[in-house]
Amino acid sequence: MPNVYLHPTSSLQLDSLAADLPQALLFTGPEGVGLTSVVTYLSAQLHVHVSTVLPEKDEKVDLEKGVITVDVIRRLYGMTKTIETGTRIIVIDYVERMGVQAQNAFLKLLEEPGLNTHFILLTHNSSKLLPTIRSRVQTVEVKPITAQQSAGLLDELRVTDATKRAQLLFIASGLPAALSQLAGDDDVFEKRAQIIRDARSYLQGTMYDRLKVALAYKDDRPRALTLLQDAMKLLQSSMTSLAGKKQGAEVVHKIEALLKVHERIEANGNIRLQLASVMV
Repeated sequence: MPNVYLHPTSSLQLDSLAADLPQALLFTGPEGVGLTSVVTYLSAQLHVHVSTVLPEKDEKVDLEKGVITVDVIRRLYGMTKTIETGTRIIVIDYVERMGVQAQNAFLKLLEEPGLNTHFILLTHNSSKLLPTIRSRVQTVEVKPITAQQSAGLLDELRVTDATKRAQLLFIASGLPAALSQLAGDDDVFEKRAQIIRDARSYLQGTMYDRLKVALAYKDDRPRALTLLQDAMKLLQSSMTSLAGKKQGAEVVHKIEALLKVHERIEANGNIRLQLASVMV
């Protein structure tokens, strides 16, 4: 099994779950924390292969635009009714892409599971699941790994350049899946680093610079949300160098303003107008 990076607390939780596997689990955590790696670790402990359900579009797996439909759940229902003598684990990834009808259909599976069948749901946004589903699964919050583990992972990935290490740790410290992807793909890393540069410009640039950033992100909600998250992280990191309470209070006020913009954009607010509304 490849080396799986888990926070010590999460590792202990998984060992306990492997000893007495619940009928249904929900793993959640921040993006990049490595939910699929958690499944890899758990299945290795149990010596069981897993079946994975992924979002689809036009009957093909599509992780960007796909959804988990009622038809997908019907196929899953048929799978669970086949005879299985050993432990069967079915993983549903991106479970937040399951619409209300599909969730109601899946609820019947949770209420009448097949023999020896266990479900593992993976999502970074469990709030999109029906309360009736959340009440029938055991939720496990997967914790980000420690700073020491993050540094060790970068050593394993052979990232030796001090500047790049610092950038990677700023972007994704504690998030092993994100660190691995960014360290292994220069194009992905450069695109992610550009968002940080834009966030700094949004915070420190001229009014023209800030409006330019708002215009550049107006058609991409996920990137706009990441931009705001990076801007808040930059402000938080600046607080350690501030000497006076007044400066600290000003930074807190700016972070609160950005957080409100983040919430409005997440709730489908107009991206350009919201970014332009807070020229901090």
